[in-house]
Amino acid sequence: MSPPSTAVVLVCLYAACLLVVAVLFDRLGARSALRSAAWRTGNFIYHEDADAWRCHEDQWLWPASFDPDKRVIRYAGQHAICGRCPAKAECSPTPGPRELTRQVDPWPHSEAGRFHRGVSLAIAAVALMMVLVMLLFGATDGADVILLVAALALTAAVGIPLARHLWNTPDGFPQHLVQEASGAGDPVGAPGPLATADVDAVLARHRRAGTQLPTPRYRSDRLSNTPSDTPGERPTQQRKA
Repeated sequence: MSPPSTAVVLVCLYAACLLVVAVLFDRLGARSALRSAAWRTGNFIYHEDADAWRCHEDQWLWPASFDPDKRVIRYAGQHAICGRCPAKAECSPTPGPRELTRQVDPWPHSEAGRFHRGVSLAIAAVALMMVLVMLLFGATDGADVILLVAALALTAAVGIPLARHLWNTPDGFPQHLVQEASGAGDPVGAPGPLATADVDAVLARHRRAGTQLPTPRYRSDRLSNTPSDTPGERPTQQRKA
């Protein structure tokens, strides 16, 4: 049996290069999604057992609504806590409390994920079509057929996992959260964010009524009140009587 022809070898090599590009593009998309999520959340820590985010001031952001179009859960802090936080200007310069979003579905079921996965799948499909066309119309020897069948199997093995998200699309949404209307900025049935003047009026009304408002404890306040030894000074010790 003679060795495979040069054209068949070149087609197989080019298909292999396309598969490498498809896999790398897909992995880079997944990595960029992780970096984007880390940039959005900053130093907030997500607690899965409570389904809430904890900020660097030891305060909590709880689920507020669910966007069925973008399939994200929106978390928001409390006005009374975020408004008096010492890190308010650095954390959320807007009048309302800090908000975060979390994707309900894993990558690549987001918009950016579907784009990256679609491009990777298209590149893999081009490689598959090249090998298939060469197998049907360009194979002239048994060695050509064997090499092209092996390349076709490799292309299918790489392309099927990339296409798996097409028939594994998740559905459903959290029933306990308020759904946001399609194309609207505010959730249906949920109150909109209050302005700073409205929050001050609510606090003043409660103070006039004699309501005892809870005082939040921020992490920075606790650290500032913790005594620390400065260089060159020794803590005073009380003598025992």
